[in-house]
Amino acid sequence: PTPACTETRGQIERRTYSSPTTGSDEVYRIYLPQCYDFPGHADRRYPVLYLLHGWPYDDAHWDNLGVNEAANVGIQAGVLPPVIIVMPRGSEGIYIGTSGGNYSFEGQLLNDLIPHVDATYRTQATREGRAIGGISRGGVWALEIGFLNAGLFSTVGAHSPALSVNLAPPPYDPFYLLDEPGVSMLRIYLDAGDTDWALEGTQALHDAMVEQGIAHQFTIHSGSHTNGLWEANMVEYLGFYTAEW
Repeated sequence: PTPACTETRGQIERRTYSSPTTGSDEVYRIYLPQCYDFPGHADRRYPVLYLLHGWPYDDAHWDNLGVNEAANVGIQAGVLPPVIIVMPRGSEGIYIGTSGGNYSFEGQLLNDLIPHVDATYRTQATREGRAIGGISRGGVWALEIGFLNAGLFSTVGAHSPALSVNLAPPPYDPFYLLDEPGVSMLRIYLDAGDTDWALEGTQALHDAMVEQGIAHQFTIHSGSHTNGLWEANMVEYLGFYTAEW
């Protein structure tokens, strides 16, 4: 009989992929859950969580906040399902300088990164097996990408999304995108800290969603717009993203 897998920790790797959108090789980190490479699991496919960093951070942001440790512990305890986590790096020109569409970070993620990940790893390459979330600037991207592409993602999360400083034009503004037909299909999570400058914009989005009858979870945590806030709530975030997996 094949011996059982005894790994208790996943692995994080830093990889590159070719991005026609940016015209260069781009970087991402990927968390592969414990036993991903175990021979007995060769036919197993895993749901994928895409996590976008805040600015001026990079692909190390979620890693440094402890997402991998939280995933290791949760999966080991049977509280979280085995999941692949992808943490792309957004370069300044495209991450800060664009708001959406094919020649933006949205295009880079949808047209370049996701096909690469699905071709390279044993993913569940379906809407049901894909979630996206982000912090601050990454939270706005997650909302924009998720709301416009509900056929690709089942779950969207935004942690202290920088909505007040996001001057996206209407086609890419999350408030405007609440009218998109797919938004009501999504599981949506919003949070911010009680002394967080992003609270006002997050609260306004929550209010708009309530007014339009869009189901979602909204939580005000204790804390400000700092890494400590997101680190403290990492277990809750992962629990939400993976709840239906």
